[in-house]
Amino acid sequence: MPARNQIIILYCAVVAFGILYEHQPLLPLLANQWGRSLSDAALVTTVTMIPLAVAPLVYGYFLERFSSRYMLIGGFLFLLMTQAVLSTAPDYQWFLTLRAVEGLLLPAIFTSLMTYTSALGGSTHARRNISFYIAATIVGGYLGRTLTGLVTDLASWQIAFWMWAALASIAVFTLWKLDSDPRGQLERISWMEIRRLVHKPVNREGLGAAFLLFFVSASMMNFLPFRMFELNPQISTGQMAQVYTGYLVGAVIAVFSTRIIALIGNERRTLLVAAALYFCGVLLFKSERIALLYFAMFVLMAGMFSIHSVLSGYLNHLEAARKGMINGLYVSCYYSGGVLGSFLPGLLYQSAGWNAYSHLMLVLIATLAFLVWLMPSGVNIPKNRT
Repeated sequence: MPARNQIIILYCAVVAFGILYEHQPLLPLLANQWGRSLSDAALVTTVTMIPLAVAPLVYGYFLERFSSRYMLIGGFLFLLMTQAVLSTAPDYQWFLTLRAVEGLLLPAIFTSLMTYTSALGGSTHARRNISFYIAATIVGGYLGRTLTGLVTDLASWQIAFWMWAALASIAVFTLWKLDSDPRGQLERISWMEIRRLVHKPVNREGLGAAFLLFFVSASMMNFLPFRMFELNPQISTGQMAQVYTGYLVGAVIAVFSTRIIALIGNERRTLLVAAALYFCGVLLFKSERIALLYFAMFVLMAGMFSIHSVLSGYLNHLEAARKGMINGLYVSCYYSGGVLGSFLPGLLYQSAGWNAYSHLMLVLIATLAFLVWLMPSGVNIPKNRT
């Protein structure tokens, strides 16, 4: 039952990404509660993403030999237990440690979800399936931030975290209903094949672009609550969380990414247009009017997720045989950017202010656009293709 399998995968993606980003609107609150600085609070995101930068490559290796289904069941079972304990974390050190543990579990889940969905329906549906998967991750990222912020305003951050533990328990139950791995014969591969994948120019440029893409995005998402608090110290956690509503535009873009490519012409041209949109989004965030920041998020996320959905689908389409490895490499490079972006630019923001920080983000997006320019144009998609 392919439809049932896809629904289960999409639900699990929403929950997993909700848990990944649940803490971000709470950073100013937690920093104040525990008497920590901006950079200390930012480490909560960094420690979660460090394993995401390294482990997906290892998990991608194992996914060439073992079933995605069993990795998902095990990953979500341990994630449920960790999330339940995290909801009772008494201080900063415990919270930081437990988030690091979740960071070890999430890459196994993400890489397994991406590999399962890219193989569902065969290579002819790889682009479409990856687009739906990315849409689900966007919805999860949005709900993780906004629901957590709203529940925290209504009750407490502990209750909000218990809510995500309950949703993870549903994911564990549904995964038992998931069919076996849709891939064919799983084969053992060598590290030489990993090197071969990386040495392909299109992969090297695409993976470099993925690194810069999430470096900027993770950084903006992590430090935006501090910027909003700086502009209005009276703003509530729920109001801060609502700025992430612009995130949802990415879900629409991901679903229709194939049609967008057909409209613009090819992958490279689409990526360049998206990079220009991404650049404009950062420019808008230089405003000191909070109302404009809500609009800026729509522009920023439209550019960011246009790149993400097209780039990841393009690399999957080109690498028909080794999806586990190319997905592991993509996720690893993507979150490596997130690890550094969630912490290092904050030092610049803390010392030189938001304008200097924004200028750094613009330079990095320009570099991303240059890497895209070096990539081949890709396959032209007919405009009537659905």
